[in-house]
Amino acid sequence: MKVVTVEQMRAIERETDAAGISYKEMMENAGRATARAVADRIKKGDSVVILVGPGNNGGDGLVAGRYLAEAGARVALYLFKPRPADDPNYARILEMGLPVKLAIKDRAGAALHAWVKSADVLVDAVLGTGADRPITGTLETLLQSCARAREENKRLRPATGALLSPARLLGRPARLPLVVAVDCPSGLNCNTGALDPVALPADLTVTFAAPKVGQFLFPGAAAVGELLVADIGSPDDLPSVQRVGLELATADAVRDLLPARPRDAHKGTFGRVMIVAGSINYTGAAALAAQAAYRTGAGLVTLAVPGSIHAPLAALVAEATFLLLPHELGAINENGVRLLQESIAGYNALLVGPGIGRDEKTRHFLEGLLSPEKTSPRGRIGFAHASRAETEQPGLALPPLVVDADGLNLLTEMD
Repeated sequence: MKVVTVEQMRAIERETDAAGISYKEMMENAGRATARAVADRIKKGDSVVILVGPGNNGGDGLVAGRYLAEAGARVALYLFKPRPADDPNYARILEMGLPVKLAIKDRAGAALHAWVKSADVLVDAVLGTGADRPITGTLETLLQSCARAREENKRLRPATGALLSPARLLGRPARLPLVVAVDCPSGLNCNTGALDPVALPADLTVTFAAPKVGQFLFPGAAAVGELLVADIGSPDDLPSVQRVGLELATADAVRDLLPARPRDAHKGTFGRVMIVAGSINYTGAAALAAQAAYRTGAGLVTLAVPGSIHAPLAALVAEATFLLLPHELGAINENGVRLLQESIAGYNALLVGPGIGRDEKTRHFLEGLLSPEKTSPRGRIGFAHASRAETEQPGLALPPLVVDADGLNLLTEMD
């Protein structure tokens, strides 16, 4: 799944329009998808308030309101700014006789406050991906009014009701109304993840065609809630889509990357991983790293750890094998380089770092491992610089290497 910037999404929309799927059709698809997501989470007769902005995001909200009303929801629409007289989606809302209130005619936001306080769902269709500057003035007042009304609403979600949100799924009752953002919560910068102080955090965000970069960057990511990516008709083979280099690692995508596992396979078929991890203070990091290696499909995992933490690790990861490294006070020391050198042959991957700590002795170990040309007064020996006379064998090359966690911290302290 591609992850796009705002500019890339605009290019996709332009090419989609040129391919024969008009902006009008895309808006219809977006509004219908939003309505479907809301309808899946409410029951017939529930109250939905839609905040309608002046641009395309507001148009998506108008379309969603029409579909929700047709599905039996009680829909009211609050317009941040008047819509153009020739807006067909707004005209259809008026033809249906749905309640509409203009912000400029709502003195002190009293009507909005009352609507939101009694609503089951609040749909944010004000700015979408267009937020790129601080929210001030009327819109600031509007969003603050919504936040206050939601805070004042002390009703809890019914224990057996249809309204579902991440908070509810985690067993924590959340206050009504359920907030649904159209494409993006208003006030979230979809390029940077910056979040305006008055942005209304969503329980659910329905975004279109592709997720946006800012929806995964904090602090904005915390305001997205559940993220649903809806199809608006953009073909996957558009040049603008193919040029997007950032992709989201989904479970299905990762599963497709893993090699097939034949029925006559054994643990040696799926590769061997050496993990240099753990110290007396961070035993769990080594266990988690080993478990992760097994979960991704490795056939044999060896934990190279200080001998002092072997017993608890053996209980936590029964299937792992062990290489016990020299240590001082539970931290790997530089003498472990030679032992690792003698044992690394035949391994397909090496992970160094989780929970090894930042002890100076462990830093010397890592220097000897990664910078074999360096020696200390104690004669530290690394992989490639060890001579035949010293080791009675040529220096060995490292297998594909990942440095993580404390390994990265130690790297910053190395010359």
